[in-house]
Amino acid sequence: MSGLIPQPFIDDLLQRTDLVELIDSYVPLKKRGTSHLACCPFHNEKTPSFNVIGKKQFYHCFGCGASGNAISFIMNYLNQGFVDAVETLAGRLGLTVPRDQQTTAKINQSQDLYQLLAKVNLFYQKTLKNQGKIAIKYLQQRGLNGETARRYQLGYSPNQWHTLEKIFKNQQRELITTGMLIKTDEGKIYDRYRHRIMFPIHDRHGRIIGFGGRTIDPAQKPKYLNSPETVLFQKNRELYGLHQIIRHQKDIDAIIIVEGYMDVIVLAQYGITNAVATLGTATSSYHIQLLSKYTRRLIFCFDGDNAGKQAAWRALENSLPYLNQGIDASFVFLPQEHDPDSLVRQEGNHAFLKRIHNGIPLHQFFFTTLSMGIDLHQPAGKTQLINMARPYLAKMNEGSYKQLLIDDLARKTHIDHHRLTQLLSDKENIKPQEPRAIISRTPIRVAVALLLQNPEIYSSCIEHINPNLLVGDDQLILKKLLLYLSETPQSNTATLIELWRDSPLFESINKLAAWDHQVPEAEQIREFIDIVLFLQKQNKENKIHQLIEKSRQEGLTDEERILLQDMLRKRHQTSIDEK
Repeated sequence: MSGLIPQPFIDDLLQRTDLVELIDSYVPLKKRGTSHLACCPFHNEKTPSFNVIGKKQFYHCFGCGASGNAISFIMNYLNQGFVDAVETLAGRLGLTVPRDQQTTAKINQSQDLYQLLAKVNLFYQKTLKNQGKIAIKYLQQRGLNGETARRYQLGYSPNQWHTLEKIFKNQQRELITTGMLIKTDEGKIYDRYRHRIMFPIHDRHGRIIGFGGRTIDPAQKPKYLNSPETVLFQKNRELYGLHQIIRHQKDIDAIIIVEGYMDVIVLAQYGITNAVATLGTATSSYHIQLLSKYTRRLIFCFDGDNAGKQAAWRALENSLPYLNQGIDASFVFLPQEHDPDSLVRQEGNHAFLKRIHNGIPLHQFFFTTLSMGIDLHQPAGKTQLINMARPYLAKMNEGSYKQLLIDDLARKTHIDHHRLTQLLSDKENIKPQEPRAIISRTPIRVAVALLLQNPEIYSSCIEHINPNLLVGDDQLILKKLLLYLSETPQSNTATLIELWRDSPLFESINKLAAWDHQVPEAEQIREFIDIVLFLQKQNKENKIHQLIEKSRQEGLTDEERILLQDMLRKRHQTSIDEK
């Protein structure tokens, strides 16, 4: 079976499954307080850091960061797909997984969408050839020739609002589904891409799943515009240019990871054909795992500014679990004001490849970054470096690369290797430390974490909050959780995180479900209510400000004028009540 499984069945399955009993049947658990501990089954360790919380039906390893519910455990421990994992859990309980009649239709729909995007791509390519003089001139100025443009199937979207809408008039719904057309709340439909160089985005099988568009007119914003998340395209799971490498190269010595699709194409123009680009996201653990199927050597090439260094550090963190599987990683930081595109055009193939060859090894970048601001001549500095390195080393499987980092740490701190190993595994120091900059504390993240970890909070605050007053993308997760709990108040942590299984946010949701938000248990309900009320008040103030600004610049409709008056009246009354 594949495809959709009804969400109510999945929720019921997770409610019925005893996670402690399930995991204990594969990994012996020992009870400690309100949770159960074991040595993590997903990485090698001697001191237990794998924590199973029966009440929440959730597990988390403080060593490698693995976390999730019963479905996640079966998928990772038995190496099963989602549907097989559901079948396994259902079989343990004697349940039959219902088969959704929409499955076949869903598969057929995806195939139709792939074919439609291929047709759109051909249209953009023909338009570049026949009507794209300005676009061709721009590409030539960037140093691209016709052969490279054809190889990467570059195209041009006309400077009109309704081109695709008219050409594919019988497939408007499908084009809206793929993000190529935009439909407004008022029902108006128009092309997402206008007067842009078009870059088709392929999955690793060579199917077109979306597009990137680059402006030609400097006044047009944004400069780069990617397709939105769709049923075909999830940007944190795709890499631009990977299908080209797989298609044209058998033995891939190394893959260079850059930040833009123009970087990939211009590097190819100069004979460097082993580069891929992320699509507006950080390099994720999924990206690392995907690339490790094709090469043993990863070279991260980023700008030399602070943003580039931060992107490199996130890539390093996500690479650590794979280093003992034969993966080698290095980092190249470019001069200020340069990206790979501009630098290779300035200095040529040979000089750029020399930079790539002389990249900073991961272990060197690791300790250079951790040691910043630390005086290693002082005992306190040595202790600080060991404590900072510990949570990262804990993410790694035992092996030669981890041993290399420990050896390096021993040399830098001038501590005997045997003694250092003891310090790294000292039971007094096994309390996990949140790695630096993984989750920065914001009110919304605290609220989401509180609700994920303690869904029963909802029933205590229902009279004080209104989920529909939460607006904007940054509040969407919180709103979705509250609305879901209003319909299924018996939900636990396991069922809540399952809502994001197929979402790019799934990894972040799992992290928040395990995050130490540092709110004392006795204060959690009050803290949650205060945060939500603060967000609601902030949203109201923002709306008032927007309406006032609009009234000054262009005037309000009658409905907007009535709304503003009502909001101002309520704000005034609230200020009186608070006094």
